[in-house]
Amino acid sequence: MPRKLWVLLAFGGLTYEVEHRKLDLDLLRRQSEAVGGTLGGLARAEAQIADAESSRALLAEQLPYGTPHDWVAVGSKPLFDEYERKVREKGTRFDPVLGPEDASRLRRQMEVLCVSAAPPFAPGTLPALTPDPDDDAIVYGALLADADYLVSDDRRHIVPNGEPREYEHADRRLLAVTFDYLVSELMPHIEWGEINGALLAKALEAPEPET
Repeated sequence: MPRKLWVLLAFGGLTYEVEHRKLDLDLLRRQSEAVGGTLGGLARAEAQIADAESSRALLAEQLPYGTPHDWVAVGSKPLFDEYERKVREKGTRFDPVLGPEDASRLRRQMEVLCVSAAPPFAPGTLPALTPDPDDDAIVYGALLADADYLVSDDRRHIVPNGEPREYEHADRRLLAVTFDYLVSELMPHIEWGEINGALLAKALEAPEPET
C-alpha cells in the first residue's frame, strides 16, 4: 500500500510539473515580450514539458479511471535526513537485501518524488510542537512546506494513540494522520486494488532520448 500511494503521488507530481513548467514558461514569454527581449533556452524548456507530459500520459494509461492527479508529496531536509538514517539503521527489517549503501539512493528517489520542500531553518528556531524535539523538526518542516497532511505512524509523539492531531504555527496549519487513516478516511474512493505498485519504478525512470 505505501508503494501504491507513492505511485499516486508520482502521478500528481508529474501533473504538477507539467502545469508549473507551462506557467513559468508563459510568464517568461510575457516578460520577454514586454521588454522586447529574446527568450533563450526555449527549445529545452519545451522539451522538458514534453518529457513530463509523456511520462504522465504513460502512467495515466496504467492507472484506474478517475485516479486523482492533485495529490502530491512535499518534504524537508530533516525529513530526508531521518528517512536516510532509518534506512541505514533498519533497512534490512523491511527488505533483507537492502543495505546501508542503498540509503542515499533511496533518499534521492524520495526527494525526486516530492514537488517541493520547506526552506532551510535553524534548529534553534524550532517551536515546541511535540514531546520530542527531534520530531519538532519533522512537523515544523511540514508546516513550512505548506503540507495539508503529515503522514506518520509515530503513535507516541506525532499522532498520539494513532488519532489525528492538528498542528499549527503562525498562520500555517496541518493535520497529522496515520497511513491507515489517510488511505481509508481521506482517500476512500481510490481503487487501490487496481494500482500496481511496480509502476513506481516506471515513474522514476528518466525519459528516453529522442532518436
